[in-house]
Amino acid sequence: MQTSERVIQPLMRMGYSQAEGTGMADAERRADGPAAPMASSAEETTGTRPFLCAETKRVAVISPFPGSLHPLINGLAGECYDVLVFHRFEAQVMNALAVDLFVFDVTTAEWEGVAGIREALASDPKKQARSVLLVGEREMADNSFTGLGELQLWPTGLQEAMYRIELKLSGLADAEEGNSVGSFKDLQIDTKKMTVLRGGSRIECTKTEYEILLMLLEAQGAVLSRDEIMDRIWGSSFAGGSNVVDVHVKSLRKKLGDNPAAPQYIATVRGVGYRLAD
Repeated sequence: MQTSERVIQPLMRMGYSQAEGTGMADAERRADGPAAPMASSAEETTGTRPFLCAETKRVAVISPFPGSLHPLINGLAGECYDVLVFHRFEAQVMNALAVDLFVFDVTTAEWEGVAGIREALASDPKKQARSVLLVGEREMADNSFTGLGELQLWPTGLQEAMYRIELKLSGLADAEEGNSVGSFKDLQIDTKKMTVLRGGSRIECTKTEYEILLMLLEAQGAVLSRDEIMDRIWGSSFAGGSNVVDVHVKSLRKKLGDNPAAPQYIATVRGVGYRLAD
């Protein structure tokens, strides 16, 4: 089934109109007279039972007025998305969330959260790639949020917004599918299976060791400070010292058979942090 069909058909089942996001069932009742009698319990269990979601994706919606987004939130929930709704933007909370997509409502310019959203996205390309921003006509025209994520004019037709979000998630899935395996020298990192191979042999890494190695590969030789590694893995509220990074790197090197004095994979930058070895 095509992407647009996956979006539109469930919405038609739910009874939303494209222009207004309102129930079509109410309009039909007004046109046809009194409502039909309610179905019996037997009828409810045959043919009208809700379908079970085989798999779900998680979407975080951040808006000062989430009530105005109810049609969109309900539509996403009906399409097998787990929807998390937040009234406020807090960078620490957003960084700690394991979500597939962020939907930021920036249509209210005077909302204090707008500045925080702009700052967070400007400094994090990965979050930009996983963000849809609901903007008004003014923001769309003056390009004030261009480059910070997928822009969606709001309010607009529910089906259009759902289609954009589904398209965004499909694109992310395709990108991850195409880049699921990264390599460096004789190392291979499969991001879908979260496995590390060296010369074809599997290296049993802890989750933290795997994340550190993946961060170094993604940095493509750039130096990562200990503080940066700590912040990205444990969050800015982590109370431990920076030596915790050294402990995990030491363990990772041992598993890789990497000699710190003549590194093949991970080089130490004194007083700063780590990078991929030359």
